[in-house]
This record gives sequence, C-alpha cells and structure tokens, in this order.
Amino acid sequence: MPNRMTGSILVIDDDESILRLLSKFLKSEGHNVVAEINGNTALEIFKAQKFDAVITDMYMPELDGLDIIRNIKDINQSIPIIVLTAAGSITNVVQSLKLGAFNYMTKPVNINEVREIIQKAFLTNAASRQQKNFYTFLQSAVSVFKIKSAVEHLEEISYYLNSMLVFYGFSSNWQIQLALTEAFTNAVCHGNGSDPDKFVTCEIAFGRDDVKITIEDEGPGFKVPDLKSYKLNDDIYAGSGRGIFLINSYMDSIEFNEKGNRITMSKKRD
Repeated sequence: MPNRMTGSILVIDDDESILRLLSKFLKSEGHNVVAEINGNTALEIFKAQKFDAVITDMYMPELDGLDIIRNIKDINQSIPIIVLTAAGSITNVVQSLKLGAFNYMTKPVNINEVREIIQKAFLTNAASRQQKNFYTFLQSAVSVFKIKSAVEHLEEISYYLNSMLVFYGFSSNWQIQLALTEAFTNAVCHGNGSDPDKFVTCEIAFGRDDVKITIEDEGPGFKVPDLKSYKLNDDIYAGSGRGIFLINSYMDSIEFNEKGNRITMSKKRD
C-alpha cells in the first residue's frame, strides 16, 4: 500500500529467535518496537506505554495468547491485536477472533505477510478514530462504486466505508473494514487477475439495523464454497481460504452468486 504507516508495536513471544526476527524487521520498517518474552511483564508494559498494535504468540507459559487478548481488550478495546500461531494449528484462532483479535499469522513467519497485516491494522485503526454522529432517522443509504482493478484504491474505499460506519453509528468498524479489505483484494488479485482494464464494483448499503457490502469482479468466478452449515468454530477454510475464513468470522452472513464472482456480506448493528 502507498504511504506506509508506522507506529509503536508491542511484540510478545516466549521464543527469543522469533522476538529478534520480528523486532529487527519491524524496526527496519520504521516502527518503534518493544519486545517481551513474558506475558505478565508485557501486560505491565502495555499499561504504562502507548502502543498502536500488539503481536502476540498463541501458546506461551503463564499467560497464553487468549489471556493476553482478554487483558489487553479490557484496557484498550480498539487496539489491533495480531496472533502468531504454528502452521496447521488453527484451533484457537477462531476463539481469538471472537475475543477481538484483528488478524493472525502462522509460523514460520513470512516477512511480507507481517508487513501487509501491520499496514492493514494501522489503516483500519486510524480510520476508526473518528467520532460517531447520530443516525436516528436513517432508513437506507446505498453507494455504488465502479473501481479500476488496482489494490491502491483500497485505501480510498476503506476510508469512505469507515466514515459512513462512524456517521451511521456502527461500532464493529475494524471487523467490517477487514472484511472489505479481504473481499476487495481477492476481487482485484484473484478475480480480475490484477488486470488494469477490468473493474471491481462495490456496493455499500446501510439500513437501520445492518450494513451490507457487495463486491463483484469481472473475472470468470470460482467454485463457491458450501457455507450453509458453516459455524464459527469450524476451520475448514482456515488453511486454504484465508479471506473467506476471516470474512466468515467477522461478518454475520456471507453469500456468493452462482458464478462465484460476487460476494455479499452483512453485519448487524451492535
């Protein structure tokens, strides 16, 4: 993404090699980094300092990743928390998302994935700092965008979505933002194959009780997954369908058209 954002990041992991790797990389990206091997000590540091994001291992002695999330969310509900977990070990990831984690990364750590997820976290968190306005008289509001197939346009549509979420009084901003990010990126990169001559149509519809987002690409579509019996604790898409897994965890419902080039996702007002 253009105009890379930087901030202060707390990294928690009982593996010193992981701490060194992440600290070195994040500092090279311009971030301020505090690395801590002990979960209890990390919480005391979090209480005493201001951070823009937290990266925590899932499995640690004394306090595990779920404990870290619970404690940090009690202090700061809006801070994005990114969970580290072993490849193929997805059991607690869904639970961490339910507790308010922003995203997850698997070990061994992929540096490009770290950069991408940190930027998504900073982008959505910065956009969510606006104050809410009244929405008492809202009946419906629909906006439709036909956007050139390029990932750099994600920032503009993301800021627009967040401003409307704030104006219409929605509190699950970062979850809805991340769902948009995953769906739009999939449409550009996979649906349209990053073809600059193709477009992505994005419809954002607000009602009194929910927001519905539809993303459609001009690609050939793909085999639509069976989500009819999907429950939040299932992990059948976690390994091969990261975007679907995250969207289905964050949003209340998702649907695809028969061709598989259009996704509609909705979130009820909290």
